[in-house]
Amino acid sequence: MRVTLITAILICLMAFNANSKDFPLIDDKVAMVIAKEVSGVNAKRNLDQITLFHRTRASSQFRLASEYVKQQLVDYGLDSAIIRTYPADGETFFGTQKSRPAWDVEFAELWLMKEGDSSHSAWNRDKRLASWQSMPLSLAQDSLSGEAQAELVDIGSGLNDDDYSGKSIKGKLVLTSSQPGAVVEKAVGELGAVGILSYAPNQKSAWWKEDDRLVRWGHLSSFPKTKSFGFMISLGQARELQAKLANGDKVLLDAKVKAEHFKGEYHLVDAVIEGTDRQVKDHEILFTCHLDHPRPGANDNASGCVAILEAARSISKLIKEGVLPKPKRTLRFIWPAEIEGSLIYLDERDDTDNIKANIHMDMVGGNPDTKAVFRISGGPMSAPTFIADIGHEFGHFINEQTLAYASGQTAQYPLNSAEGGKEPWLAQMEGISLGSDHQIFNSGSWNIPGLYLHDWPDRYIHTNFDTAANIDPTKLKRAAFFGALNGWYLANLTEQDGEQVASLLRQNALKRHGDMLKRQLEEGYAATHQILMQVENEKLNSLGNFIQLKRSDIKHNQDFYQSLFALTRLEETKSEPRKATVYKRNDEIKGTMNAFGYSYLDANISEQNKTKLGLRSYQGEFASGGTYAYEALNLVDGKRSVYQIHEWLVAEFGPIPYALVEDYLEALASIDVLVE
Repeated sequence: MRVTLITAILICLMAFNANSKDFPLIDDKVAMVIAKEVSGVNAKRNLDQITLFHRTRASSQFRLASEYVKQQLVDYGLDSAIIRTYPADGETFFGTQKSRPAWDVEFAELWLMKEGDSSHSAWNRDKRLASWQSMPLSLAQDSLSGEAQAELVDIGSGLNDDDYSGKSIKGKLVLTSSQPGAVVEKAVGELGAVGILSYAPNQKSAWWKEDDRLVRWGHLSSFPKTKSFGFMISLGQARELQAKLANGDKVLLDAKVKAEHFKGEYHLVDAVIEGTDRQVKDHEILFTCHLDHPRPGANDNASGCVAILEAARSISKLIKEGVLPKPKRTLRFIWPAEIEGSLIYLDERDDTDNIKANIHMDMVGGNPDTKAVFRISGGPMSAPTFIADIGHEFGHFINEQTLAYASGQTAQYPLNSAEGGKEPWLAQMEGISLGSDHQIFNSGSWNIPGLYLHDWPDRYIHTNFDTAANIDPTKLKRAAFFGALNGWYLANLTEQDGEQVASLLRQNALKRHGDMLKRQLEEGYAATHQILMQVENEKLNSLGNFIQLKRSDIKHNQDFYQSLFALTRLEETKSEPRKATVYKRNDEIKGTMNAFGYSYLDANISEQNKTKLGLRSYQGEFASGGTYAYEALNLVDGKRSVYQIHEWLVAEFGPIPYALVEDYLEALASIDVLVE
C-alpha cells in the first residue's frame, strides 16, 4: 500500500511540469491566440470612459454607464446585449434583498465662511470644502435635501455619550471621524444637529490614515429613520477645522443639498455568446463584476467591468474571424450593482441551475502605487469545486511566465501591454474571500462555484484617488486573459479532459492534506478525516456538472484519497456529545443575511434574539465573524447537524466557541430562514 501510494504521489508531482512553456490543461494554440488578442490598452480606454460617471445604483449616471457598456458589446458583435430593469422602489423584495429606492442629486456644496467687512456682510464665503459637481464623492450617498448656515462642533467618533458631553449641537453641523450613518440618529435625530461632516478614514491597511488628502465614500441609510445629509472631507481638511476650533475660533459653514429618493429602476447589462452543443448549450459560464461605485471608482470597480468587457470582445472577435469555434456552453456577461444587483438577478431567474460557473472580477487593475496585491480566490470549503483547481493552475503558470519575463528570461506568455508595466503578476491563490458579488453566487441558496479575482490591499479604495491614472493596462490584460481562458476552458470541457482534471485534483489533494497536517502540528487543530475525504470527493463529483467522468477515473481518485488518508491519518480529537439539531434552508427565503444597504437579519430579528448574533462579531485568528456567519449558513443542508457544522468551521478557519454557532443558527431559525 505504501509503495503504491508513494509511486502515485511521485506521478502526481510530475503531472504538471512547472517549467513547461506550454499552457497547462488547455490547447496551447488556443491560449496563445487569446493572449495575443486581449488588449490591456483597449480595456484601459473603456475604463477612462466609465470613470467619468458617478455610478450609484439606480441613478441617472449608472444608466449612462450601462448604456455605454451595452453599446460597446453591440459594436463587439456579441449574440445579444440588452439592459434589464428591476424596480428600485424601496418596497419590492428580491429574496433577502429589499429593493432600495433610486437616489439622485441636483446640487450639493459646502463652504467655509469668514467674517466679513461689516459695511457689506457679517459673513462671506471663504473656501469651498465640498462640491457635488466637481467631486460627487464629497456628498455621502443617500443624503437628502437640506440647507443650513451653522457653526461646527467636533463630536469625535460620535459613537459614545461622552462624545457629546458638555456640547450643544442643536441647530449646528457636527464633525465626526465616523461614517455619517453611524451618528445620524444620535446627533441629528436625538440632539438636533442640522447635518454632518465626516472624515471617516479609508479601509484599514498598512497605509491607513497616512494620506490626509483622501476623501472617503460616505453613506447614510437608504431607509432613513432620520432624514439628513452628510458631507465627506479629507483628514487634512478636518485637521484644519479642528485647529480653528482648538484656537477658540468660531467655524461657520454654509451647506446646501438638493437630493432625493424616488421610485426608479435598477439597470443591468446582460450579454451573451451563445453555446452550440445541443446537449449543453443552455449551460452557462457567467462573468460578473459590479458597475456601481462613486466617480471615479477606477480600480473599484471600473477595472473589473472593463476586464470582462475585454474578455467578451476578444472571444467574440476570434469567433467571428474563424480563429476559434463557437463555444459548446454559453458565455454570459452581466454588469449589475454590487451584491444587491446580483441577488436581484439570481432571484428573478428561474433557471439558475444552468449557471455552472461564475468568474467574478472586482478590482483587478491597481498599479504599484496602489500597493495592490492580486488574488485569485477559489471559493468556500462549503462548496468544494474543481474550478478552483483549474483557476489556480492557470494562475501559477501566469505567475511563472510573467516573473520570468520581468527577470529578463524568455517567456512565451509575458502578457504585458505596450502602455503598461512589466512587473510580475505574483497572484496569490486563496480559498474563501468575501466582500463582493461572488459571495451571492457561492452562497447556499444557489451554490454556484467559481473564481473571484481581486486586489487587496489598495490604499485608494473608495476614495477620490481611485483614479484611472492608477490603473495598469498590463494588469487589465492579464485579468482579462485569465478570465477569458478560464471561461473558454469551462465552456468547452469534454469527457476527454476528465482524466487530466482528475490527475490535477489528486496532485492538489496532496498539498491540501499536507497543509492540514502542518496546521495540526503547528496550531493544534485540523479537519477530521471525514471532512477532508468529503472535500476531496466533492471536488471530484463537481466535475459531474460538466461531464460524465469515466468510472476508472472516479475509482482511481477515490482509491488514491483512501490510501493517502490511511497513510497519514490525522489524530481526531474526541469531543463531548453535542445537540444534534439538523436544520434545512427555507427555500422561500433565498439570499445572504446581509445584502447591500439592507440586512434581512437585522430587519427581522427580535430584540430578545439579538443576543444570539455573537458569531457575526467574533474575531478568530484566521477569519472574522462575518465569514464564520456566512459559512455557517452555507453549511446548512438538511444533513449536517449543528455539531458537524461547527466541525467544518473549525476545519476551515480555526477554533471557535460552539455556543456561538449554535446560537446563530437558532437565531436564523427564529426568523424562519432555517427550519428543523
